[in-house]
Amino acid sequence: MTDRARVNLWRVAILVALLGGWEWLTGIKAISRTPGLYWIDPFFISRPSAIARRFVYLASGEVRLSLWQMALSTVQSTLWGFVVGVSTGFVAGLVLGRNDRLARVLEPYIIAFNSLPRIALVPLVTMIFGFGLLAKVVLAWTIVFFIVFFNTFQGARAVDADLIHSARFLGAGERQIMRTVIVPSALAWTFAALTPSISFALIGVVVGELLGGESGGGLGYLITQSLGTLNAADMMVALVSLGAIGIVMALGIKQVERRLLRWRPEYRTERA
Repeated sequence: MTDRARVNLWRVAILVALLGGWEWLTGIKAISRTPGLYWIDPFFISRPSAIARRFVYLASGEVRLSLWQMALSTVQSTLWGFVVGVSTGFVAGLVLGRNDRLARVLEPYIIAFNSLPRIALVPLVTMIFGFGLLAKVVLAWTIVFFIVFFNTFQGARAVDADLIHSARFLGAGERQIMRTVIVPSALAWTFAALTPSISFALIGVVVGELLGGESGGGLGYLITQSLGTLNAADMMVALVSLGAIGIVMALGIKQVERRLLRWRPEYRTERA
């Protein structure tokens, strides 16, 4: 058995144990005279069997707004916010990383804006952009931009000076140095920020959906609706779906990273 197969086997075993224990403990009556008291009260976290039934129902065509429509809305907003945040953060990180004077001029403004709690920006963003797609994209951007910016900024500054001098000695111009030396070096730092960035982009989008209600759409709306009706099963369906979406997006980022950074030693070893 290969090492990857063993890892996957352990993952499945842990998942089965967690779901089995969850189902069992929420179905056993506690030793008490109080009626309806369980070791783990299913009223608050539901049961895997009930969650599975609600998942099938919400994914069917019997509901006005299906689970797939809500998930698609969340994924669309997350990807837009992620793409915009990564692209702008990468460019800004490269520019300021190679321009020390400009970086020192803008440093207090960058620190001040990054220090603002993102949740505090939600009312301002919704006042300006409403509760639709644009507001959710902006909320995701405010998180992703700074994560990518700081990593790229450090990567652009950490480029080996000997490599730049060697490229200049061989006749490379500034554009060639940027394209062949600085950008590849900074990319390694940037990709280290992409996996947490996609997760935080998802968080920013869901926060916007929680406040936006049905107009915000998405799985955040399902969570809000579940809270209003005290429906733990529907809330867990939304949470499990968000977790699955996060896993799929992170795996996608890893695949892109392997392709773009195939020159790095760890990825050469994997291919070998």
